[in-house]
Amino acid sequence: MKAAIIFCLALATTLNAADKKPKAMRSKGDVLFTDEFKSDKIDEKWQHAKGAEAAKFTIIDGALEMDQHSAKAAVIWRAFDAPVQDASMQLLMRPWACNWIAFGFYGNGERAVAERKLNIAVTKNGGVSVRDVENQDSLKAVNTKSAPEEWQRVLFESKGDKITISVNDREVLEYKTELTDGPKAGILLNLYGGKGSVDEIEVKVIK
Repeated sequence: MKAAIIFCLALATTLNAADKKPKAMRSKGDVLFTDEFKSDKIDEKWQHAKGAEAAKFTIIDGALEMDQHSAKAAVIWRAFDAPVQDASMQLLMRPWACNWIAFGFYGNGERAVAERKLNIAVTKNGGVSVRDVENQDSLKAVNTKSAPEEWQRVLFESKGDKITISVNDREVLEYKTELTDGPKAGILLNLYGGKGSVDEIEVKVIK
């Protein structure tokens, strides 16, 4: 009986840790838009491929669940009302059943997927990397050793050619690249290898 009680307490502690969401980080700039996925349906401003073989996007327990399904990847994007130059993006991520979730800005053009130059990828094992989309290269990476079932709050700041990445209120990576410089027309989320969740997205214009 005692062993069963200890097991139940340990399980409850693990589940509570997984559901706990790190507090929002302070960041400079004017808010461009936020989405906390509190509605039953995804805001129509989000765009993604449709069809029987396409990835699935649903709101479950107040968060956006991304399911690769039969697609090559789960990709969803949202355009800004007007392009901006420097910006930041903060969001909660939980790659609980996938290889990685990536996010970033895309430039002007008819196809959002084709206008990405780099993204920030967070793996199920806690890896965080800046990736060159075209060459599929990791430009710089760090391991936060986060568990896949736990929520991680990630802040990506892009100003000029400088990138700063913070995780759970701790700066973990800084990098300079011309790939991040230039007008930003929207944001794009990309998941590979199963299912994962994101929540509390906030985008700001950095002045």
